[in-house]
Amino acid sequence: MRLSRLLPLCLALSGCALEPDDPIYLSGTALEADGSPWHSGPLTLMRPRKVDVHVNEYNQELYATRFEPWAEVTTDADGLFLHRVNARDVGADFVTRPSPWTSDTLFQLHLPRADGGRDFLSFDFASDVDLPPLRPWDSSVHTVDEAGGVRLSWEPMSPTADIPEPQYFVLLRGEDGPAWQVHVGEGEPWLRPEMLEDFTREARVQAVARGSRIWFRTSLYYDAVSESPPVPLSLAPGVPASRGAACSLKSRAFTTCPFTDGKLALTQVGIGDDVLPKELFLTLKEPVRPRRLILRGLEAFGDVLHVEGSVDGKTWLPLGNGPLLPHGFSHPPYADDPAELSDQEQYVDVTLSAEAPVVSRIRLFMDSRYTDGSSGPGQFSRLREVSLFGASGID
Repeated sequence: MRLSRLLPLCLALSGCALEPDDPIYLSGTALEADGSPWHSGPLTLMRPRKVDVHVNEYNQELYATRFEPWAEVTTDADGLFLHRVNARDVGADFVTRPSPWTSDTLFQLHLPRADGGRDFLSFDFASDVDLPPLRPWDSSVHTVDEAGGVRLSWEPMSPTADIPEPQYFVLLRGEDGPAWQVHVGEGEPWLRPEMLEDFTREARVQAVARGSRIWFRTSLYYDAVSESPPVPLSLAPGVPASRGAACSLKSRAFTTCPFTDGKLALTQVGIGDDVLPKELFLTLKEPVRPRRLILRGLEAFGDVLHVEGSVDGKTWLPLGNGPLLPHGFSHPPYADDPAELSDQEQYVDVTLSAEAPVVSRIRLFMDSRYTDGSSGPGQFSRLREVSLFGASGID
């Protein structure tokens, strides 16, 4: 008797392994943007391959994630699909074997697009599941010039079946990481040239609906993700005055500053025993009259960022304070590679005093606000980049 015929008993007894070639089915519906059945070609089932695999000093395997096409999924005249995989494909046979995937159960199902946008479902499955409808987003993103920047607007996603209301994000991406991101609702969908720097000249808008479907003995948790095509921005980005500046903690200096090098890797601020430093110092290449400071990918234990300036590193003058920070993204944007984005990082824009003097050094520190009205020193954990903009202080 084949094991598949015993499946109901296995489920009743809290699960058992399937045979490697036993079928598991993925079903669902694909729709056109107007809600009619999908007739625009096969869907693509994608899987997350390990890339750039290496072993660190602790003998741990590290890798990046890249989704790649794995199978085509065809729909019928009504936009319905029923796609078979084998138990071995998703590890449901409980056989340990080498795998090129970061997860045997994680998949993306994409609608085809040729304009640079994306519409897909991201989900895990190892047993029969019925997916929510997959429908493209006609975002119609456009920009409106405003004083000092541009504002983005778009058409909302159409409500579809039991998919929750989406969260919207405005994203700027550099070659090696996020340069800026705004969760609409926690921030304005408004961009300044300094936010682009020289990392990018285009933006995207991402809509993410996180939902679930619960059945008697199984469940499905998914992200329904749509991303607009890239939107060109009519801004004139530039290189900050802090590019190439040296940086240090109170205890010691960085050999090469990873926070002013024009790269967007998320990097530990601490050095050696100073794991969670309270202050970060920049020494500029030349004096500057500062006007704006941008922090990208800030992870910290604190509520308010403070910026001070100095000429000699002894006497410090306040230049400006950042806004009260939320404690991480309550709804982070979707990223193909989980290591690419932390749900704790902040993107901070600080307008500095119009009377700011010429300075050659910058000190950054944070404070924590407590419920009794008092405050204490904050601590830096990780950071991508510090960008200071201003006019040259050399006459």
